[in-house]
Amino acid sequence: MFCLKLLFCSILIFSLQKYSFAKTGKCRKVTSGLCKDIISYKFSLPTLLKHTKRRSANKAIRMFDPFIKMNCSPYLRPFLCTVFFAPCNRKGAKLPCRSLCEGAKSGCANIMERLGFVVPEALSCDKFPKQTSTSHCIQPESFDLLPMKKQQ
Repeated sequence: MFCLKLLFCSILIFSLQKYSFAKTGKCRKVTSGLCKDIISYKFSLPTLLKHTKRRSANKAIRMFDPFIKMNCSPYLRPFLCTVFFAPCNRKGAKLPCRSLCEGAKSGCANIMERLGFVVPEALSCDKFPKQTSTSHCIQPESFDLLPMKKQQ
């Protein structure tokens, strides 16, 4: 059953890989059990992954439950929550910084690979902006987490 869920998630998200970060339409309250305790803002619809309904975003993020429960990275849940539920903003969706993505990936990529889970191209870290003094992306420091170890 676990493998079927992973396969379904891979297919679902892979099919949504061509997304744009256009201006957003509607703002909604986060209701996902995975995210509502770490996200206090309203999020944009459609989402960065083109979900047009809150229910479909909630369902899609649940496919990552096994990896979140494995606790492969303290950055995985915040990264996924900021992708699936990007803050509502008049200027367009506020993206997670590349460093938040890399923090999630650093602990989980090997486990996902061993289990046959292919990380969708839409979640590739190079899709997200680098953290700079002028960037307006969501930084790892936005969450109360342990400091990220530098990769060697």
